[in-house]
Amino acid sequence: MDMKKVFVLGLLLVVAVSAVAAISATEEVALDGIHFKLPNGYNPYESDTDAAEPGDSEDIDGTIVDKVATSEYINAAGDKLEFKVGEKNGGISSINPLNAQNKTIAGKNGFLIKELDDGKEKYKFEYLQDGKLVRITAVSVDIINQTIV
Repeated sequence: MDMKKVFVLGLLLVVAVSAVAAISATEEVALDGIHFKLPNGYNPYESDTDAAEPGDSEDIDGTIVDKVATSEYINAAGDKLEFKVGEKNGGISSINPLNAQNKTIAGKNGFLIKELDDGKEKYKFEYLQDGKLVRITAVSVDIINQTIV
């Protein structure tokens, strides 16, 4: 085989590998210092940060927090993906949401909650990371698994 053919084949291989990498690439996003991978097809929908006023508190499924940061995304099918991070002065040492089962997803030990929302199944996965409560809400456990860094 002459060098020209080897060069062309090598170039085609590089282009093919780059195309596959671009198709499977996911964007990484951060919310209050916690990083997530955003699956392909999801676009920003809404973001918010709520801080409790003195004497008040916020909560995530029954866990009292001082501040909640929320970021929502949506895909073309209308499926929402929501990230929530709750902080409390002194950190959060334990959570125990109601109607949840212990579950490990992508190496994170936490709690999985399955709910119906307008006739569609919705899953919430809650876990602790860096003294913060993290909750991911999606239409499937597979989507949740794809988001955890």
